[in-house]
Amino acid sequence: MKILHVKQFSLFAFLSIAVFACSKDEKNTPGTDDAKIVELSSQKAITDAYYDDVSAEVLQVNTENGLTNQPSTQQAGCATITVSPQDQTTWPKTVSIDYGTTGCIGLNGYVRKGKISYTIDKKLLNTGAKIIVNFDNYTVNGYKLEGVYTITNNGSANGLNVTVVLTNGKVTHPDGKWYSRTSTTNWVQSAGMSTLTIIDDEYNLTGNGTITSSEGNTLTAASKTNLLRKVSCVNTVSGQLDLTYNNIAGVLDFGNGECDKAAVITVAGKQYNVTLP
Repeated sequence: MKILHVKQFSLFAFLSIAVFACSKDEKNTPGTDDAKIVELSSQKAITDAYYDDVSAEVLQVNTENGLTNQPSTQQAGCATITVSPQDQTTWPKTVSIDYGTTGCIGLNGYVRKGKISYTIDKKLLNTGAKIIVNFDNYTVNGYKLEGVYTITNNGSANGLNVTVVLTNGKVTHPDGKWYSRTSTTNWVQSAGMSTLTIIDDEYNLTGNGTITSSEGNTLTAASKTNLLRKVSCVNTVSGQLDLTYNNIAGVLDFGNGECDKAAVITVAGKQYNVTLP
């Protein structure tokens, strides 16, 4: 059981590397619509990274505290952790992670402020266990996050199977520009279940989502084929996403399995190289 806890945390720490592209290296010079697809895909990457970082923080708190025998307030790094109720048998439990107002720097260099709070209805290792996350004036690196973030254990006899849902998401940039977000992603472990190390773990991803800018431009993304993620590689190594903007269709292709930074967006027969993190 403890091994699975470690793998759960490692998965969500791993999730903080965005699935989507972050910058482009043009094969062709994009027109207005093509440029919007590239821009919105990049912004989806940024917002994915920040929301996935929330998962990493929540799973770390669960792993380190165990949600049993906790004192009412603990310190984890520079954040204050509060769990209620404190006994071992009463569920659901409410947890708050308070980073304060002056800035709390995490191990990954992210500067967090404000508070994340969540409820958990039973230990996450149990099938059907659900974590529901809310935000209270929470910012990371100056970007404000809002919405409701839900992590559900679907149960599996062979590795992890979790669904992560973001509803009413919104990320506001320091300059006031914002992007709203919704997404549903299923992570199913496909390799590494029989070993204690996480380095050989692999996951197939499927899902869909939308991102809308403060200017009213909306991009939708959905799995065309399974996306393959390997813990040994920071980027998605294969698979495709269908992209749609203004009734214009595109495809984001992550390649043939090589661990690299290369991906390609194809729109109306034109290709744009994308450099992953």
